[in-house]
Order: sequence, then C-alpha cells, then structure tokens
Amino acid sequence: MSKRKIILLTACVLLLGIYIAQLASSLRSSVKNKTLGADPDKLTIENASAVIELAKSDDGWTVGERRYKADTNGADALVNAVKNIRILDTVAQAGNDAVDERYEIDKANAIVAKAYKGNELVRTLTIGKASSTGSQSYVTLDGKKDIYLVSGMLRDTFKKDVAALRSKSVYAVDSSGLTAVSESMGSTVLTIVKSGDPAAWTASGGAASVDAEKAASWAASLAALNADSWLDDDFVLPPASESVTVITAGGKAITVSVYKEGDGDDAKYYGTCSETPYKFALSRYSAGKYLKTAADISAKQ
Repeated sequence: MSKRKIILLTACVLLLGIYIAQLASSLRSSVKNKTLGADPDKLTIENASAVIELAKSDDGWTVGERRYKADTNGADALVNAVKNIRILDTVAQAGNDAVDERYEIDKANAIVAKAYKGNELVRTLTIGKASSTGSQSYVTLDGKKDIYLVSGMLRDTFKKDVAALRSKSVYAVDSSGLTAVSESMGSTVLTIVKSGDPAAWTASGGAASVDAEKAASWAASLAALNADSWLDDDFVLPPASESVTVITAGGKAITVSVYKEGDGDDAKYYGTCSETPYKFALSRYSAGKYLKTAADISAKQ
C-alpha cells in the first residue's frame, strides 16, 4: 500500500472517531432528568373511562372512593414513576389532532397522572403510547406542548384499576407473638398452644399429642394471609363454612372462616376475617392452611 493511501486511511479513521465522539456527546447531552423535589401525597390517574385516586395517610396509601388499603409497592412504583422522568428526546409538538392521535396523547387514549403535595398540583404527566421497542414511552409534562420520548413502560405502570392497586393483605402478625391456634371443622376441634420455657407447641383440649415441629410450622404459616382477590359486597357465600380458625397473637384473637364451593379440581375457596369487612377469594394453597386435621400435625409413632 502506498504512503498516500495510508495517510488517507488514517485520516478517515481519525475523522470517523471524531464523528462518533461528537454523536455520543450529542446523545448524552440530550438526555435530561426531570425530578420532583417533593414527595407527592396524592395521585390521580385518569383515562377515558375512569378516575382513580390514591391518597397517603399516617397508615399508608389508600385507593378508590372507599379508601381501600393500597398495595405499598404498587403505590411507591407510581410515585417514583411520576417523580423521576428521564427524557431521551423531544419528538413533536402537541396540539394538532393528527399528532396527538399518532402518539396517543389525545383524550380518547391518553392516561393522565397528576401528583399533589397537599393541595398543590406538582406534576401532570400525560402518557401516550409505548415506543416501538416497548421500553420507552411518549409523554407530555405539565400541560406543555413538547412531546417527549422517555425511559420506561409508563403505560403499563399506570394502566391499573382499583383492584390491581388494592392491597391483598387480609392480616399479618408477628409470628413470634403467636400463642394459640384453634380450628373447628364441624364437630372436630383442633387446638394447639405455645407455652413452657423454652416455649413449645402442644395439643390442648383433650386432642391427641402433636409433633411440636409440625405444630410450630402450622402456626407460623398462619401468621399472615393474603387474598387471591377481593369479592363484590353482594357476593353470596356458601351457606356453611368448612372451617373456623381462631389465631391468637399478642393477646389479640383473629378469626378466619373458610368456605368451599365445588369439589376436586373445580373447587373454589372463599373467606371472611374479623380483621376486614370484605369477603375474599382464596387459592387452594392458602385455604389448605385453615383446613388442617389432627393427623396432619400428629406426633410420630
């Protein structure tokens, strides 16, 4: 290769390197973070058919008109998504019907999230469609015309109804505070208590002896209960419960009633609890924890 060609090739490589560096610098400089300094204590999420409100109180987040307890992780995810917007590019200007429809920021398609601190509106996020990659979204901020391409699947994050944002927790206690479990199935009663030093689980009320480890494991499994889903207020439960279980923890008694509908693989399970006025559906696994027999925790022969 001639010296002249070597010089030309070297110059081309240098120019290409400079171009790539400039392009990378340009891309980096176009990325902007729009971060709220305040922590919102109320969010509204509005689409074409509904408006959902989340509000924060001393007891945590609530959702909907009836102030159901909200799922903490779900509420925090929404707050973080509103607070931290990573803008990758400005792609168009809103206000033209064709443009608004193209990016789905029009009234028929957009999801509008508003964040408040006290009575002050601190951010309005109008969420349009996802990008072709699915990992980015088109949005406008605070009613302004710039349509941004931003990081994150914001439409999936905010496309939630009350049921999806509602906490599934029925109750939860510290397992170390459990002192007694009494389960009634028909005329059969199974009761275990924790006593002694060191503390151990034993049978009570004339029941056959139980395996201490099995009894402890069963009691621990009852320290918390999550609903599979919440039932409508007018849902009619089966006429009689399969079991009634009373869990005593920290001096407080919690009563759980389990109902069964159908048999075999088609069986469905429902529940009520003294800790909530709402009826709920249970998975087969969760229901099974409240349908134990003495044989399940009996002492080894």
